[in-house]
Amino acid sequence: MKKEATKKIYKEKVNIVLDYINANLHSSLSLEVLSNLVHVSTRHLLRIMQQELKESVLTYIVRQRVERAVLYMQIEDLSLTCLAEMVGYDNPQSFSKAFKIHLGISPRKFVNQLKLKINNNIENANENIRFPESCIVVEEDLNLVYLRIIGKYGEPDTYNYSWNKLLCYLNENNLLTETTRFFGISFNDPNVTSHDNCFFYACASIDKEMNPHAEFGKLQVKGGAYAVYTLKGDYCGLQEYYDLISADRTYKLRFGISFEEYVDYYENVDERITKIYIPIVI
Repeated sequence: MKKEATKKIYKEKVNIVLDYINANLHSSLSLEVLSNLVHVSTRHLLRIMQQELKESVLTYIVRQRVERAVLYMQIEDLSLTCLAEMVGYDNPQSFSKAFKIHLGISPRKFVNQLKLKINNNIENANENIRFPESCIVVEEDLNLVYLRIIGKYGEPDTYNYSWNKLLCYLNENNLLTETTRFFGISFNDPNVTSHDNCFFYACASIDKEMNPHAEFGKLQVKGGAYAVYTLKGDYCGLQEYYDLISADRTYKLRFGISFEEYVDYYENVDERITKIYIPIVI
């Protein structure tokens, strides 16, 4: 019993550290800062993060900074100096060196290759994939409870288990209401990140305060304008739609979190309704 309680405490600490890292990639993220955040020694922090991530927390930070820079470069043409500052490097030389170590080539070359890869994905996409209809909405802040999934996006067994676990948590804590909305947040691009390192958050909106518990964390997605693309069909084909949407130049993008909302769930996968929210400037 004591061992299980300890595991739950560690899960809470891991969530706190990862959420802090993801929100503060532009800042100093020393081991001292992170260990003080969750009141453990740096040695203890390294151990529990390694167990959860299957990589060191320092490697994780570098990877997230580099991959966040890739996202920024797809949104706006930024100088290396500006990019370096946005992802926590003191100078463009340090940033370029970390980028090349992680992804093998310079930032500019990588993004150019990524664009070619996405265009190739679009050309070879399922012939039934059609460009989805879109509209503009302005969302208020979303307060969410989440369960993190690490691994290949859309793995049926893992995802079904995780969503069922989230539903049980909502029911047990009286958080499930008629107005509850269900979201998915992908923190990595599978065109950039290896499947084993992809993070996905299975989320539900909550309208009252909840305290993080074990693997269940909480986060807030800031409100703002979004282009919303409505899709019908199986969730397994969402990546092809993301590739297609990335080529859309109808809207001016802004820095923010993209996410999915699962509006209607049907046993018949062809009838499922999903909305993809892409942050834009209006």
